Parts: sequence; structure tokens; C-alpha cells
Amino acid sequence: MKKTIFTVALAVVCLVLVLNFSAFKNSEKTANANPYILVEVYEIPDYTDAGVHIHYGNAKTEVIRFKGFAKEHHDDNGDIILSAINKLQADGYEITNTAAGLAQSGMITKIFMKKKD
Repeated sequence: MKKTIFTVALAVVCLVLVLNFSAFKNSEKTANANPYILVEVYEIPDYTDAGVHIHYGNAKTEVIRFKGFAKEHHDDNGDIILSAINKLQADGYEITNTAAGLAQSGMITKIFMKKKD
């Protein structure tokens, strides 16, 4: 009888320990609760914030403005877009999806990126 009680008590202690340790692993997963970011490229000459907008979530946004839409700034603005994407890629993000829309006023491109595991 004592052996059975000891075995049951040991099993309960092991179960409690396993549940406690699994709770700590769960908190590690929530540390990266926002793995996605959104990069918007506004190529609209009349828009005052034309440029690259990086949305990290939780109201954190970074804006990198274009130099202008004159012919002499075409390559500079392309470099601004590439520099932003390459910086994010170096920070551990990868492109998952893209979308773009063109109108008479200009073009908006959306780039969805996810933090690599």
C-alpha cells in the first residue's frame, strides 16, 4: 500500500513539474507575437509622405521619404526602396507576399514580410 501511494505521489509531482516547464516554453513563443511587418511604397508625386513606410505594429512606423519625382532622382528613389528592403532582410525578415496598384495619381506597393524563425 505504501509503495502504491509513493508511486502515485511521484507521478503527481512529475506531472506538476512537466506542466510548469511547458508553461515557460509557451512564454518564449509569445515573445515574437508580431512576426509580420508591412512595407508600403507610395510612389505618388502629389502625396506629401511619398516614400517607404515600414509598419512594425503597435503603432510603430518608420517613414523614409523619396527625394522627389524628377528624372534625376529616379535611381536615388530606387536605391531608397532597395536599401529599406535589404535592411529589413538583414534584420531577419523575409518577403512573404506583395501587392501593387496603379492609378493616374501614382502607384502604391505593399510588401508583407515575416520574421524568420
